[in-house]
Amino acid sequence: MRDTLVYRKSIRPGSCLILFFAGILAGILFVQSQKESALAGIFSEYFLNQYASLKMDYKRLFRYVGGYRCGQYICLVCCGTLTAAPLLFGGLLFLLGMTWGTMISLSTIRLGLKGVMICVFGLLPQLFFYVPAFGWMLMWFWQHGYSRKKYLLLAGVGFFFLFFGIVAEVYLNPLILQHILRKL
Repeated sequence: MRDTLVYRKSIRPGSCLILFFAGILAGILFVQSQKESALAGIFSEYFLNQYASLKMDYKRLFRYVGGYRCGQYICLVCCGTLTAAPLLFGGLLFLLGMTWGTMISLSTIRLGLKGVMICVFGLLPQLFFYVPAFGWMLMWFWQHGYSRKKYLLLAGVGFFFLFFGIVAEVYLNPLILQHILRKL
């Protein structure tokens, strides 16, 4: 087994930002091209009022969010071992930006400033854990990482951040969002 990972090209911080913001723009353009009837969903007043008074089943939510986030993380760790990893991560950054652009655009169209606040508070506090958990991969490529052992060590450290992010997303985020929705 080889002890090194070799990437022909690295991904740079500037190109990461360009891909991410291009994705945001694509998400906004996607929403603008849709019909008004397609914009209902989770940003309707009815859904938000129901969510504000919802009793959470934290066990089921933990299993769902944990399975989803761990699946994403394992996929990224496995993709990081491929020689095309910088290209794959660039595409994933674009998709992440597109998701954020779509959500912010939809919430703004449906609810105005209130919708933007809901999107911002919907990312807290788990974002503080997910950025280090997923962000170390980008830093690995920015530094032209090559050691397989160090890669696996960083994957393990990132998993602990991921775990605390899942806990924050399941147990703290619903309380914060419900409190915000009751106030708005």
